[in-house]
Amino acid sequence: MKGVAVGVADLRRKPKFRSERTSQLVYGEELKVLGTEAGYCRVVGADKLEGYMQETLLGDLEGDRAYKVASRQRADGLLLPFGSYVSEGEAGRYKLPARALVPIEKRFEPASLSKRFLGVPYLWGGTSDFGYDCSGFTQRLFRYSGKELPRNSSWQRDAGAKVKDFDHAKRGDLVFFSGHVAMHLGNQVIIHANLSHGGVSITDLADGSGYSRRLMTAFQGIRRFEGDDFTG
Repeated sequence: MKGVAVGVADLRRKPKFRSERTSQLVYGEELKVLGTEAGYCRVVGADKLEGYMQETLLGDLEGDRAYKVASRQRADGLLLPFGSYVSEGEAGRYKLPARALVPIEKRFEPASLSKRFLGVPYLWGGTSDFGYDCSGFTQRLFRYSGKELPRNSSWQRDAGAKVKDFDHAKRGDLVFFSGHVAMHLGNQVIIHANLSHGGVSITDLADGSGYSRRLMTAFQGIRRFEGDDFTG
């Protein structure tokens, strides 16, 4: 199985360096190669999003993925972001500390992870703690927690179970606006990767600020993603 062999690899819309970045994958994430063109591979990952990735960013994965990386680590010339996946052999060879390794099967409650990324810069197409876009942030939190979400905000909105309103919303539900998604922390407080504040920040939608009012004019609904036993 092919996988990402660098810390973070861009997925592009076309097989060109200047083509739009549509997403990213991190070290150890598996990909299916559908073809090659001009030094790029056409690939598809776990979220079914197809795109092009430079061939040099891919490699043959060494053994089964045993751990997910809990915090950014330096390893043999690589800088592994949160959510990277490594085998038993890689964990030993890279001398990764035990505190940074989480068994791949361990589940978490996504919202419990979210605040550690406050201040991470906004990056269009970003899915790593080097830079997130809104749906890349929510997707990465859920993926690390054991549940796969679609890549972009409109697909995530269509995939979730509808929540009636904020009175019925729970911590960890996703809140959708036109072209934007955030995670609910409770009491109409959300955490989200957003361009307005340049990165991951917390917004109280009930604080009466102009920014919150503008968001609520674009409010589209709340969705819940269940089906796995989250802990943490």
